[in-house]
Amino acid sequence: MSAAEERADELVVEREEPDGQALTPAEEAVAIGLAPFRARLDEIDAQLVDLLGERFRICREVAVHKAENEIAMMQPGRVEIVRARYLRHGAELDLPGDFTAAFLDLMIDATCRAEDELMERLAADEEGLSVLGNPVGDKGQEPPAEEAR
Repeated sequence: MSAAEERADELVVEREEPDGQALTPAEEAVAIGLAPFRARLDEIDAQLVDLLGERFRICREVAVHKAENEIAMMQPGRVEIVRARYLRHGAELDLPGDFTAAFLDLMIDATCRAEDELMERLAADEEGLSVLGNPVGDKGQEPPAEEAR
């Protein structure tokens, strides 16, 4: 049984609304019919959060690299390249253009803010600063085999 089917079964068992009220037979029939779709959406939502988490982790690694190499945080040319590619891909998938643009802007703003804040902390040479749970400069990569010994 797939995770979506398991989640659908769980939803069928849930016969109460969040406020504790029992579902009417008609509401229960609707919930049963929607359960597989809701389960798939729940899986996708979890994947989106995982992907956003990975994107933020990479942006923190970028911030460390930029700080170590004295590279300016903001790279407007790169942002425009990413934006054009993202909007084009969204259009190919028939996503609403206003949604795609707004989501990208929100994501870029948040990651740039996080990157900028981390670079400021690195510049201030905060003690005990870590990225991804690793000391600054260690990008979470395994050491080469000869160093691992």
